[in-house]
Amino acid sequence: MTKTRLQELRGLVDRDTGGTVLSVFARTDPRDPENSSEHPGWSINLKNGIRDATASVGDEHEAHQTALKLGAEAERRLHSASAAERGRSVALFLSADGSIDEFHTFQIPVRQGYVTFDSGPVVWPMVDVIDRGQRTGIVLMSNDHIRLLEWFDGNAHDIESSTYDLELGDWKEYRGAARANPTRGQQSVVNSEAFKDRVKEWRNKFTRDCAVSIAEAADDLEFERIIVCADGELGTEFEAAVPDSLRERLIDIIPVNLIDQSANEVADHVDERLREDWRKAVGEVADQALARIKAADRGAGGADETLLALGEGRVSHLIFDPYLDTKADVLSDGARKAIEDAGEASIQEALVELALRTDARVSSASVDEVPALAEAGGVLALLRY
Repeated sequence: MTKTRLQELRGLVDRDTGGTVLSVFARTDPRDPENSSEHPGWSINLKNGIRDATASVGDEHEAHQTALKLGAEAERRLHSASAAERGRSVALFLSADGSIDEFHTFQIPVRQGYVTFDSGPVVWPMVDVIDRGQRTGIVLMSNDHIRLLEWFDGNAHDIESSTYDLELGDWKEYRGAARANPTRGQQSVVNSEAFKDRVKEWRNKFTRDCAVSIAEAADDLEFERIIVCADGELGTEFEAAVPDSLRERLIDIIPVNLIDQSANEVADHVDERLREDWRKAVGEVADQALARIKAADRGAGGADETLLALGEGRVSHLIFDPYLDTKADVLSDGARKAIEDAGEASIQEALVELALRTDARVSSASVDEVPALAEAGGVLALLRY
């Protein structure tokens, strides 16, 4: 997660609302079979979620009326939004005092619909989407053209002034007279090999210059990873030219030419590869955390131990199962105090908000995606010290 996104989320969870806040997450993905009917599944789940969340508020009249009002407004907002505005998932935050009114569209679906009332925004499902959709640079290459796209939260778009074209200057294929041959008349020859050599030399320089420019753009735009789509030798040439500052973020070179595809078409093409990279990266971190725990070296496992480490600001990367079902009453006094200090009702939200406030990266994954979580009660963490 970039520093900018981290600051935005921290600002959201720390905002002083002075009243009830409704947090809604709807899985509006039109690819889901349940969303293809006249009454889409996301709409039914939203209605049921608001009903259950309102019932949990209690019988106090004013609180109940506030919940009903916020729930009705949430339904109105989502149903009046266009399909494009709903994307593949939506996060909506509404506060009773009007201080929070945020609508976020993602092209990565939330794991499942979720509705809750709390004293502040509940953001862990949103953090999960952001981590899976981490900011990525997509480099598209052809023989004489390079495009740089930005991808995050499942959305892709071209970056202004980030298209590079090969210019051959005055180089051209030319004809000249061959040396005289005493056995026959003078003949004409095409100096195509010299031209090809010059083009290759210029193209190599073009690729090197573009690699440097893209590395600079990657730093400025806070790209967390880079993926290249290039047919033939182009990808290899680009990889060889990549500066060290970018090399560690280069996750793959896909042998395909997508230079003329729209940004959305490119995003669909690389979607599965980006998801695979996320699963692999999070799984490696989880395995590393588990190995550290077994070696008693800067690793934490389980909700109790991890909450204590978060409270002390020692966590650098938190990984937890979003379906975690640990009850607070089985935790130690220190862990329960950490949840209380976070001001949250759920362990998931307490874990996430404590991590956000201490600049720790957060990833959530099921035990099917990251098997190591099953060995640690659904929570793992790399520690700073």
